[in-house]
Amino acid sequence: MIPAHKTGPHQPLPSYAKPADRDSAPPVRFGPAEAARLDVGIDDVRALMTTACTRAGVPGGGIGRVVEHYLDGELRGKPWHGVAKFAFESQFFSQRIGPPHIKHERGAMAVVDGRREIGPLSADFAVRLAARKARRLGVGIVGMVNTQRYGILASWSEQIAERGLVGLMANTSRPEATVHGARTPFLGVNPVSFAFPTSDGTVSADMSTTLAPMGVLWEARRSGSPLPPDCFVDEHGAFTDDPGAARAAMVFGEHRGFALSLLIQVLTGSLFGFPMGDGVDSTWTTGYTFIALDPTFAGQGDSHLAANTSLVETIRQAATSEGGSVRLPGQEGKDRAARARQTGRIELDEALYRRLQARAAGDFTSD
Repeated sequence: MIPAHKTGPHQPLPSYAKPADRDSAPPVRFGPAEAARLDVGIDDVRALMTTACTRAGVPGGGIGRVVEHYLDGELRGKPWHGVAKFAFESQFFSQRIGPPHIKHERGAMAVVDGRREIGPLSADFAVRLAARKARRLGVGIVGMVNTQRYGILASWSEQIAERGLVGLMANTSRPEATVHGARTPFLGVNPVSFAFPTSDGTVSADMSTTLAPMGVLWEARRSGSPLPPDCFVDEHGAFTDDPGAARAAMVFGEHRGFALSLLIQVLTGSLFGFPMGDGVDSTWTTGYTFIALDPTFAGQGDSHLAANTSLVETIRQAATSEGGSVRLPGQEGKDRAARARQTGRIELDEALYRRLQARAAGDFTSD
């Protein structure tokens, strides 16, 4: 096991419970809006993020990947994994030691020491490694630890699918989640994403196994906004919308969500000798898993592309109870991003925009 480090950016939840500063942080986006909104150019936001990366010492060749990753999360309508997360994570970019390296490798599996690399860059390394193994062996399974965090997971599963492969990825966190009827957090938030190729592009899904991602709680604590109902519980196991009282995120789907989250816990933990449960105590002990599968190894050539395309068309033609059509997972976010890129504009909270300007000016301490 790669040695655990108990210090780093991923501090215990109480560290986010700062006095509300409504002039320096955005509200939770699917709660009541409490801050002024600005209509800004995407290119302006990109330029600020690029400058911030340069000042933080991000390697020149990786700046574009880092910026576009977080910007894509914002444009897809996942702001807690977009610009706000960039503004938070950028204060740790300078802690990188160097590019990731393979610590152990055997057959289709590899264990990677991320060496505290910036999240989008270490994830890109793991994706490429998993894909290379899948091309050679039919499957590539990569576990990574000791890395900074990234934003949305779909970026990476889609990169695998764009190579004609099936991609699956997940990561854990500190024990921040609990299940129906319980009050003690004992599972990670454990998000998961998968993507598969079709003749017309990729289809992907990206979800947390909790009813709301932890980014919602972090931003609510920063801004003093209420939490969405029935997503977080207090120390007694009762649902609360008070970000200061919240102690755990609730896993979705009762026993079904519990089972899925438990599977992800093992896939991002003991499968690679990574910590689980209370052993995940910082960013550096958080486990990440990247899986790539090559369907051509099943002996049917590229027939999976046509089969996937046919399935997608069948789904799209299925009627809803209201007479509409069924929307594929991830499609709404992709459509939202396409519309934003077409207009070249995006809405950001004024306070968040000021935080981004501060990062571009070299201020990585204010929040």
